[in-house]
Amino acid sequence: MKVLRLALAFLRERSTRTALTTVAIAAAVCMVIWVTSSYEALHKTYDEFSNLALGRYELTIAPISADENDFASADVMQPLLDDPAVATVDPMWAKRIAIQTPNLPPAVHAVRPGPGDGPRGLLPSLMFMATDAEQSPFDVSVGHWLSPETESPQAVLRADVAKRRQLHVGDWLNIERPRPGEDGQDLVAFQIVGLLDAPKPPTMNAGSIPMLTPSFGEAFIHIAQAEEILGETFRISLLGVSINKEADITKFRFGWAPRLSSYKTPLQFQEAYEIEEALDQASEAENVKLQSYAATGVAMLVAMLVTFCSLSMGVTERTRQYAVLRAIAFTKWQIVLLIVIEGLVIGAMGLIAGILVGWGLLQIVEQLFGSLLHHGILLGGRNLTLAMLASLGGAFLASLFPAYKSTCVKPLDAVAPLHQTQISRSPGWFRLMLGLSLIAVNPLLTFVFPPNENSVGLAMAIGFLCSSVGFFVIAPSIVVWVDRYVGPTFARWLRIDPKLLTSQITSHLWRTVGAAIAMAFGLGLFVGIQVWGFTMLESFIPGSWTPDAIVVLRPGLKPEDAEHLANHPDVDPQRCLPLVVEQPRLVEDLTHSAERPSIIRQDNVVIVGLDPAQAFLGDHPLLTLEWVAGDPRDAVKQMQNGGACIVPDHFIEETGLKLGDSISVSPPRNAGNKVSYEIAGVVKLPGWHWQTKLTGLRTRTHRAAALVLADYDSVASDFDLPMASHVWFSYAKENADVDSIQAFASDLVLQSIADEPLDSEMTSSESTDNELAKVVPVQGIRDHLDITARRWIWVISYIPLISLLIACLGVLNVMLASVRSRRWEFGILRSIGFTSSDLSRAILVEGLMIAFVAGLLSLGFGILSGWCGSGMAQYMSFFGGLHPPLVIPWLPILGGFLLVLLLGVGIAAWPAISIKRSRPMDLLQSGNDFS
Repeated sequence: MKVLRLALAFLRERSTRTALTTVAIAAAVCMVIWVTSSYEALHKTYDEFSNLALGRYELTIAPISADENDFASADVMQPLLDDPAVATVDPMWAKRIAIQTPNLPPAVHAVRPGPGDGPRGLLPSLMFMATDAEQSPFDVSVGHWLSPETESPQAVLRADVAKRRQLHVGDWLNIERPRPGEDGQDLVAFQIVGLLDAPKPPTMNAGSIPMLTPSFGEAFIHIAQAEEILGETFRISLLGVSINKEADITKFRFGWAPRLSSYKTPLQFQEAYEIEEALDQASEAENVKLQSYAATGVAMLVAMLVTFCSLSMGVTERTRQYAVLRAIAFTKWQIVLLIVIEGLVIGAMGLIAGILVGWGLLQIVEQLFGSLLHHGILLGGRNLTLAMLASLGGAFLASLFPAYKSTCVKPLDAVAPLHQTQISRSPGWFRLMLGLSLIAVNPLLTFVFPPNENSVGLAMAIGFLCSSVGFFVIAPSIVVWVDRYVGPTFARWLRIDPKLLTSQITSHLWRTVGAAIAMAFGLGLFVGIQVWGFTMLESFIPGSWTPDAIVVLRPGLKPEDAEHLANHPDVDPQRCLPLVVEQPRLVEDLTHSAERPSIIRQDNVVIVGLDPAQAFLGDHPLLTLEWVAGDPRDAVKQMQNGGACIVPDHFIEETGLKLGDSISVSPPRNAGNKVSYEIAGVVKLPGWHWQTKLTGLRTRTHRAAALVLADYDSVASDFDLPMASHVWFSYAKENADVDSIQAFASDLVLQSIADEPLDSEMTSSESTDNELAKVVPVQGIRDHLDITARRWIWVISYIPLISLLIACLGVLNVMLASVRSRRWEFGILRSIGFTSSDLSRAILVEGLMIAFVAGLLSLGFGILSGWCGSGMAQYMSFFGGLHPPLVIPWLPILGGFLLVLLLGVGIAAWPAISIKRSRPMDLLQSGNDFS
């Protein structure tokens, strides 16, 4: 008890320092509460939906395109039912149908409802699922499932839909016919007979799962009634597949996957697409949970650094008091306990204050912006545990070294003169070389001796640990260098005597190092995230090799007709080629996608057929490629002879193939055959992923291992593609009229369909409305990707910046303690002629120098960590394998560096103003107890 009372007394003695440290820890706890509460709610939402999205079905089957106008062939039904692994197959037809707003007065029901009727935020329509399934896809919470015996119109609603629309079992739902029926009526009344306990799909935004599953059905009706309402025959949007318990679902899925992709409308298991996307969403939730752990780690380190600064200064100032305590009452371990309790008390106060303030802020945000928080706010045990770990854990770790330092105090130190700190002006060459050697370990393990997939985690941990220790080891040398060379420069800028700054940051070397590292931690993370993010982004932005735009043709054109697009005045006739595109599966798993799939480790490729001579040769080739292997002229000759292709360099590196080897693919329209292409050239194709994603070049599945370029005739013949589906072209001038080009392409398609001369009176808007052609500018893809990526990079960059601001409170403690320990010295300087303005500016420069040291450490650590992090990502990240070049975004990095310098000046402002306002006699009366 006496140890606790004494610890509290010591904290009260330095109330300002205690308050600043508590505020810093509270801010760190607020950050943890804020991050983890939103992430935990997001994780819960996605996890619940992904687990329940398919209901009682183990698998669902739907068109790969996810286009609402594409439907599965009925021919797939019987083969599935004949498979012994299948228990049931339930076809479903998804259609959005208008409804009349319920529960309105009778007079209003006579008026056809408009789009503004109904409760706020509710669409005047529902997503209907027409099915004759004997069992409900989800549990029926109220009422019963659709009865097959009755012919009266029945409907079963999702429970959350019924609640929002204030509908109950037994109510009637008026459904609007698109066209009046034979009886002249445009409304059909359906009785609600049941409510399904189905998961509510996530809100349709960037974080949702925009794929069709049974859970997206808001209302379920019989097939015959849907046909009668819509006046159309039943079509299959979705197949729910139940698997027998003894069947191997993985073997069944992979056995059926090639057969499903061979249909006229390619199909795919939702297990492989929607469930994969659902797992991606669950993975995203896991990722954001990891981000919450990362935020906790950052907060704990910040709290540790701030608390360490506070406790370390206390131990230094109270050396004689500890010696007296050792002499009269306390043992060595009681002194240790005293310092640990000090740290834990500060941590506990910061924890309580942080939880209260953080939860209060969340409540305010929820009240003001509750409608924007799709996942709500959740504060549970995980949040509190992480907050306790950040505050109490950081405080405990911070107290260990000061506690150990206190054990060196002996009772005789109470009467001995205080230790005079040795001023270090030597950069410490051995220490500098040792630190640089440790720093070099990370790039060596990443780029010179790259790890395999099994050891990448260990290599990354060793590399980053060595880098961190290395920068810590060279920090004193950087402090000495700044004191020797940068300090005089700052002194001249502010017109003060350089002698005032001599050894000011080296006289208490490790105190300066601690303060600089505290500031460098947040900025170093910020720089690392920026470098890592923009380096990874470089692989996905379409490079200068690609033409200006690509036009998607529906349903396609004969190649000779597609070439007419070059007649448009805004199209460069020398750089305009028709394309045929297919996405076949590889006969062999060359990329080992079954072991660990990634952005480039897939079991299929996108193969594009085009005229190789115009694409690669001449003064103005369509594609300006950088050749890694092979010669353009030789490659063109091989391609013109048929059976040759050009592949990207990452594909060669991933598969181990070389020039002259062959790749074999299976044509989707003739799955039994095999087509081989010899590799005639290897080129760099940066950014092909997003270009193929947004231009419809991925025709059969959502990912591909490579973009393969081959001869037009070979691809058209091997994959039975009589029509050109795309045209790749460049603009003839800078300000090309994209809408005019799109209208012209639409007219070409329309003329081909009509097989008659083009009607000159047909407007371009009519052609565009038909969506016969769509021009996708490559610059638009670049801008879209750049804006989206920058937004997310900055979203994850705010935590380091917040930690930087929190760390400044700890550095302020250091500055206050440093200035207080030199008050007598400042009094002497005032007495011999230095003005208060000179002293205050010297203190400002001292803060600026500490910030400059922090900035140098941050730049070195951040750039190295971001570079090595992007290198390690090539072996472990799903988006790795492309080996992008190092990209350093200097604008945000220099902005962060300037921010640190401004914060350094701002931190020094308080003690500078305090000294400036103090009279010389007051400064001299302080004595030199701490000198």
